[in-house]
Amino acid sequence: MVLDRKNLEKQQRKDLLLEAAAHVFGRKPFDEATMQEIAAEAQIGMQGLYEHFPSKRELYEQVLIRRSEHFFARAEAALGESRPPLEQLRAMFQVYADHFKDRVLWLPLFIHHRFYFDWGFESRFLPRQKEIYEVERDRLKAILRQAVEAGLLRDLDTEFLTQLCFGVLEASLHRSHRGGIEEAPRACVDRAMACFLQGAGARP
Repeated sequence: MVLDRKNLEKQQRKDLLLEAAAHVFGRKPFDEATMQEIAAEAQIGMQGLYEHFPSKRELYEQVLIRRSEHFFARAEAALGESRPPLEQLRAMFQVYADHFKDRVLWLPLFIHHRFYFDWGFESRFLPRQKEIYEVERDRLKAILRQAVEAGLLRDLDTEFLTQLCFGVLEASLHRSHRGGIEEAPRACVDRAMACFLQGAGARP
């Protein structure tokens, strides 16, 4: 019982440190953020920080993995059921809006790594992180192909439609988080869907 309590407390401290690190890495690039800042954010001593994470890189990687896995699980749950393609697309947008609603500092970090992945640059991707991006992109492409085949979208290149999706979604998320407005995630989704369909929707 004592061992279980110790393990629980250790996990709680680790969770606290990961959350603090996500805040710091959300404000600053990896190379500028320091372990001292993370320790201060978590209100813990440097020795306590290094007991859990021996290096800044390991801490950074753990933040990325945890956030990505959480996002992936939400996407799997939301897109597991069969729906028409545009409803699937809306559900995917909703996962983004819900996921980042209370994680504003994580959004620029997420977009930063998406940029590197989309353009094929070398980055600090872990194998699992890259796999999640690939699954997510393939899933979106499949939804868009179905929409094109159903005559709901213009017959444009799927890669172009994919980038357009992410572009309008990120612009709408930016509007929500940086525009000084209070709105529900649904409003962010509605705006992104309207912009996407106005540009790529099937013409009458």
